[in-house]
Amino acid sequence: MAELLGISVAELVSGVSAGGRGLDVRAEVPLVSSVEAGNYTVIDNFKPRQQFETVPVSVPIKRHTYALRVHGDSMVSEVGDSFPEGSILIVEPEMAAEPGDYVIALNQSNETTFKQLVKDGGDLYLKPLNSRYPIKPLDGARVIGVVREFTKRFR
Repeated sequence: MAELLGISVAELVSGVSAGGRGLDVRAEVPLVSSVEAGNYTVIDNFKPRQQFETVPVSVPIKRHTYALRVHGDSMVSEVGDSFPEGSILIVEPEMAAEPGDYVIALNQSNETTFKQLVKDGGDLYLKPLNSRYPIKPLDGARVIGVVREFTKRFR
């Protein structure tokens, strides 16, 4: 692959060119269901499978990076960031989440949810952007991915 792109293997693996600037290599990741997102390790971008629709991305990807479609309106806001239903999220499960990040979390019932991770008084919460939905403590849920990019597909 490195030879085909005209770069070194180190540049390919790190995503950084020898000159120190990031490579502008576009890749594709699988678009998975919320159920598959909960078991993201089945996704292996270095051993592509034909069973998934793919989505182009412009952020660096790792072995388990995937795309997920937004369902519902809990992350729709009238001000600031907004993620309408049908938006496509590029999720990196191998990245540590920090307060302020948009994340995919897996609750105790093994259901995935997309929210903003916020911290208040030392406690972590999952916050929807739509004020009609409640903020919930992270409690027994666990963050399984950080949103790196989002797009909206029309067709």
